[in-house]
Amino acid sequence: MLQSRLIAILVAIGFVLPALAQTKTIEIDHPWARASAGKTGAVYMTIKNTGDADDRLVKVETPAAERAQMHIEINDNGVMKMRPMPAIDVKAKAQATLQPGGMHVMLFGLKQPMKAGQTIQLTLTFEKSGTLDVTVPVEKAGSMGGMKM
Repeated sequence: MLQSRLIAILVAIGFVLPALAQTKTIEIDHPWARASAGKTGAVYMTIKNTGDADDRLVKVETPAAERAQMHIEINDNGVMKMRPMPAIDVKAKAQATLQPGGMHVMLFGLKQPMKAGQTIQLTLTFEKSGTLDVTVPVEKAGSMGGMKM
């Protein structure tokens, strides 16, 4: 009896420890997306690094779209332009905010339009912290996700 309980506890620890090791210093605050009518969409969030070492978001994947890419919107002599980013730096004890008009995750080739009230899944891959699965609520078109701009 004691042996079977010990085995059960060790198995449970075996499942929990890898998850803690991969995400122990990265927290995702208020992920959200806007409803979309077409084949593209955007996802926003705040990435918090509570650790003592800098980290970087290096890859984003989702089953909701053919491709997910990190982007930044810049003002180029009065013209707003989007540019892909190879990674998003998240300094130690700091955060990176992905928001409309700035850094964001762009989704290309949505398998279906995103509708308010739904959720989509993202897998974020960090250079040092590993992967983190995130559930992203879809808000109405034009939403600012509660962010103050």
